[in-house]
Amino acid sequence: MIRFGSFQIDPRTWLLTTGDRAVDLSPRLVEILGHIVSRDGEIVTKDELLERFWPDVHVTENTLTRAIADIRKSIGDDAGAPRYLETASRRGYRFIGGKPVIGSEVDPFEEWVKGRLALDSLDSAKLEEAVRAFERTAAELPRYAPAHAGLANAYLLQYEKTRSGRAPDRGLLERAMQAAREASTIDPSLGEAWAVLGYLLCAAGKSNEGQAAARRATALEPDNWRHHYRLAYGAWGEERLRAVDRALTLMPGFAPARMLACMVFVARGTIDRAEREASIGADAQRQHQSDHTPLPAVGHHWLRGMILGSKGDAVAALASFDEEIAAASHGHVYGGEFAVNAHVAAGFTHLSIGNVPAASAAFARALEQSPGHPKASVGEYAIAIRSGDQAAIDRARLKVTAATEELIRVDRHAESALVTAGQNIVEGNIKDAAQTLDGLLTTAPAGPSGWIIPIDPMLAAIREDPGKPALFAKLAQRAA
Repeated sequence: MIRFGSFQIDPRTWLLTTGDRAVDLSPRLVEILGHIVSRDGEIVTKDELLERFWPDVHVTENTLTRAIADIRKSIGDDAGAPRYLETASRRGYRFIGGKPVIGSEVDPFEEWVKGRLALDSLDSAKLEEAVRAFERTAAELPRYAPAHAGLANAYLLQYEKTRSGRAPDRGLLERAMQAAREASTIDPSLGEAWAVLGYLLCAAGKSNEGQAAARRATALEPDNWRHHYRLAYGAWGEERLRAVDRALTLMPGFAPARMLACMVFVARGTIDRAEREASIGADAQRQHQSDHTPLPAVGHHWLRGMILGSKGDAVAALASFDEEIAAASHGHVYGGEFAVNAHVAAGFTHLSIGNVPAASAAFARALEQSPGHPKASVGEYAIAIRSGDQAAIDRARLKVTAATEELIRVDRHAESALVTAGQNIVEGNIKDAAQTLDGLLTTAPAGPSGWIIPIDPMLAAIREDPGKPALFAKLAQRAA
C-alpha cells in the first residue's frame, strides 16, 4: 500500500481511495501517481515516465502533461499551488506531500484467511488473534467487505464469551454491529454481511430486523449453510426447523444446528424427538473433541442431561453433566458457559435425589467460575433454606434479589422470570412460580423465551403443579 494525505493506493489493483470512497481515476494513471509518490520527493523525469508507462509507443510530452493534469484533478491538486505534485520546470515532477507510507509486510488476504481459521476453531484463546487479523485486513483494504464481516464475527464471539455473566459486554455487540453494517454497506450483495448482521440484531433483541437480514442472506446465497444456521438462530417454531433442515442438508455434520432444533422440540413437548437430536449432538461433540473438527460442537451433553433428568433418569443426567464439564477444558468459546450451566443443572439434580453436599459443591463451583450466576444463586438459596440457618438464608436471598435486578437492568427479562420462578419454588410457592412463568409466556415477544421450562431441573416442581397442562400448552403453541 502507498498512503499519502487522505489517499491510499493499492498496487495490486491500482485503485485509488480516500476514506471509504474510490477515486475515479484509471489504473494506469493511479500507477503513475504511485510511482511518483513512491520516489519520496525525488524528481521523476518526463523521459523516465514516458519510457516506463508508454514503452515502444510514440507519444509526445502533451500526453504526459494531460495525464498529470487528470491526476491532479482527481486528488484536488492545483498546479499553481501544489500540495502533492510539483512540476520541476522542463525536467519532470516530484511529490511534495510529506513523507508517504509505502509498502507493508501484511498480506491482507492471508490475514483474512488467518482470521477465518481462528474463528472456525471456536477456541477462545484465538479470538484476539482473529480480531487483529481482520483489523489488519480492513486497514489494508478498507473497501473489502469480507474483512468487515469477519471483524463483525470476531467481535460477536468476543461478546458471546461474556454472555453467560450477569452483565454481557454490550460494547462488543455494538462494535460487531457497526462492522456488519459497514460490510453490508460496502457490498450489499455479500450474504455473510447480512447473515452476521441478522445474528447480531437477534442477539440485541431486535428479532424482526434480525430475521429480515438473515433471510436476505439466504436469498443472496441460498447454498451457504452458515446463512441458514444464522436464520435458524433468529427464527422460531416451524421456520427455525426448516432453516435447520436446510443447514444440515448443506452441512450434515454441523451439530449446533441440532441444538436449535432440539429447543423447539422441547418447547413443543416432543421430548423423545428432542432427546434424539441431543444424543446425535452429544455423539458429534465427543467426536469433535478427538479429531479437532472446525466449528466443534458444545453444550449437547448439558442439553441431553436435562432431557434425561426430566424423564426421571438422574444418574444418566448427572453423567451427561459431568461430560459437559470435562469438555470445557478444551477452550471452546462457549465451553465455560455450558460448564457453568452443567454445574447448576447437576446441583438441582443432586437436590432432587437428596444429595445436599453434592448439590452445594456443584453450586459453589458454578459461582466460582461465574460469580453472581443467577440460577446458581437460587441453588445456593435452596441449600441455605435446607440448612435452617437464618443468617445464611437472608444472605442468599439478597444475592438472588441482586442477580434478578441485574438481569432486569440489562433487559434480560425472560431470564429474570425464570430465576424468579426458581426462587418461588425454593420458597415453596409453586403456584406463584407457575403464574410467573405464565406471565412470561403471555408477554414475551414471539421466539424461544421459556423453551427450557419443561426440562430445567430448577423448575422441576412445576411438572407436578395442576397448572402444568395449560402452561405447557401455551409454550407449545408459541413454538408451533
